[in-house]
Amino acid sequence: MLFDNKEGEVDLFWLLLIMLVVLVVARFPGELMERIGQASILGELIAGVVLGIIIFYFGGHFSGLIDVFDSEAFKFIAYLGIFFLMFMAGMEMEVEQLMKASKKGLLIALGGVILPLGWGFGLGWLYLPDSEYKLVQALFIGIALSITAIAVSARVLMDLKQIHTKIGYTIISAAVIDDIIGLSLLAVLTSFLELGRVPSGGELFILIAKVFGFFIFVVLMGKLIIPRIGAKLLRTKSKELEFTIALAIAFMLGVIAEYLGMHFIIGAFVAGLLIREKVFGAKVVKDIKERVSGITFGFLAPIFFVSIGLHLDFSALGLALPFMLILILVAILSKVIGCGLMARLSKFSTRESLAIGVGMNGRGALELIVAAVALEAGLFAYPVPTPPVVVAIFSSVVIMAIVTTLMTPIGLKLLLKSTPELKKK
Repeated sequence: MLFDNKEGEVDLFWLLLIMLVVLVVARFPGELMERIGQASILGELIAGVVLGIIIFYFGGHFSGLIDVFDSEAFKFIAYLGIFFLMFMAGMEMEVEQLMKASKKGLLIALGGVILPLGWGFGLGWLYLPDSEYKLVQALFIGIALSITAIAVSARVLMDLKQIHTKIGYTIISAAVIDDIIGLSLLAVLTSFLELGRVPSGGELFILIAKVFGFFIFVVLMGKLIIPRIGAKLLRTKSKELEFTIALAIAFMLGVIAEYLGMHFIIGAFVAGLLIREKVFGAKVVKDIKERVSGITFGFLAPIFFVSIGLHLDFSALGLALPFMLILILVAILSKVIGCGLMARLSKFSTRESLAIGVGMNGRGALELIVAAVALEAGLFAYPVPTPPVVVAIFSSVVIMAIVTTLMTPIGLKLLLKSTPELKKK
């Protein structure tokens, strides 16, 4: 049997075989991480990337294997992985918690965005060659450095019984705000890429207006429409209907985000924010989360991580190794200093401030999603011929995400293991 795509025909046998291998191989490291007290997503991320590298470099020995990865079928499944990862990320966040974020959390979040954004942009401007895409490429690096992996920090804080303490609440609140700002900047960046050039003043105003307009629409929807849908679902007896409605909301907002020249992941993320216990009820939200989690982490996420590994270019990294090392160093220092300094100014102790900085340092899966969006948009293909340092941006960001994600649980456990339970917020 054959699967048709624009570039030819792909044997369905190979497509199914790859799905089998990915699901079996990627799940074991996730289970191992769970057993040693780490987040399972960390094991899946590493396994997916390593598997992708192996397939890329040795897949030529198997006829038809590489064709599958170039097929529209595999790309579509990877896109679904991105969509459900963002939807799940939104569901894991509490809007009420975000709205109640203290002044301390907001200051720390700003420190965790402004410094990495500025240092990342400066690094890109210094290293990247002149081209019409230089500004956008440098902005991407800044945005990539400003992201925080909430899932990893939350898991470690729960293990240490610090999630409901002042320091735990501060880290999670600041991380949520960080990612909201980062995704808003990504929406503007995506609009830049849609234009194919740096926009004029008038075009920039329109782009920003679209972003604000989208979020205003989401807020109104959350206040006027979603509560009515939630009230109806509380009276239904079909779990399948609950899941269908949740997906319909996510796909609808994804379509609107795409139509406005943003990216569908923005819509998926904010849709997850709208699925709240206060509106739908704890049981309904729990059922929806379980179904989304099963599809995401049991099937689609490992495939997405493999697709990331397929695009790692170690030959380019070899030619731009100083850039990658400096990027990792800047990523770590900018987060730890930016967040830690603001925490210290907010009257946290030096050790607590360092713990907050370390907790905000991990990038995780969201970082890979942002990188994948830029890669698909062709951001790293200019100027032509493409210099090694530009080709290396994607691989450098992926490796930076892995390194910082690995550092976060280790650092937090060292800093918080002997810290007494703090007064709850």
